[in-house]
Amino acid sequence: MEHSVLNIMISKYSHFSGKHPFECNLLEYLNDCSLESTILKIRSKKNKDERDKLKAELPGITPSAICFPSRSAKNVIRRTGLMSFDIDNLHPKRMDSVKLIISTMPYVAYCGLSASGRGYWGLVRISNPAKFDQHFEALQLYFKTFGIDRPYFDIAVKDIARFRYYSVDRNAYFNHSAVVFPYVYEPHISPRKPYDTKTVGSTESNVFDDFNKNGDVESLLICHGWKYQPKYDKGTRKRYTRPGKKEGVSADFCTARRLLYVFTDATNFQPAKGVNPVNVFLQLECNYDWKLCAKKLKDMGFGQP
Repeated sequence: MEHSVLNIMISKYSHFSGKHPFECNLLEYLNDCSLESTILKIRSKKNKDERDKLKAELPGITPSAICFPSRSAKNVIRRTGLMSFDIDNLHPKRMDSVKLIISTMPYVAYCGLSASGRGYWGLVRISNPAKFDQHFEALQLYFKTFGIDRPYFDIAVKDIARFRYYSVDRNAYFNHSAVVFPYVYEPHISPRKPYDTKTVGSTESNVFDDFNKNGDVESLLICHGWKYQPKYDKGTRKRYTRPGKKEGVSADFCTARRLLYVFTDATNFQPAKGVNPVNVFLQLECNYDWKLCAKKLKDMGFGQP
């Protein structure tokens, strides 16, 4: 497939500890079944230690980067624009349903069985390779909206030089024209001033007031499956389509008043009522737990003096 998003060059290693990578075509690699007998042997082992011992001899790739002279983030010489994900330790009864969910995601270019056969790994093309970490955070939130969250969603894959073991899946999912994943998640962090002894009677800024003034509501909505529809914008009113709906306007976010107005009763937001940023965060990130909301916002840097 000449025009496939997977038709690119990546770094390949002879085994996990390999020090001298060579470039290979990713699409050809994904369709290579030459070591299928080894993979089947690994999948037949019930003991994890036995599987890991056999896996250590498998070749593998770094799908997100070309590395030289060895595999590490500091030795990345070119980013491929692809980001991998890893879904681990699924119950056998969930395997088919999870793959079906993943195959409906327009951003997924590939999804196949892991070497152990107990989970899936896949690839997504991102819009800004320089913001790899921020894209990964957004992808984790995106999967979460489909019910695929930790501990099944492996956050260790966030390493751009992550080694991906060779595997075989003759029923793998391919989407050669996958849509570019445009979302990044960059929580606002208020700049911290140097430590200074507080004067008597002074207080910290309220975390809720700070988020209402400065919080990035639009990135939060996008990470939870809302789709920005710029063609419908009106002045300071940004238009969004709710998760699960392909077209149409479901809500406005007024940047001037910093309020979200939802027009539909198909979400948990109360229709026709302005919702401030804190209440958006409270619902989407904290399941209406105010104590958790305050903690998360404070950990993100809001409300600092």
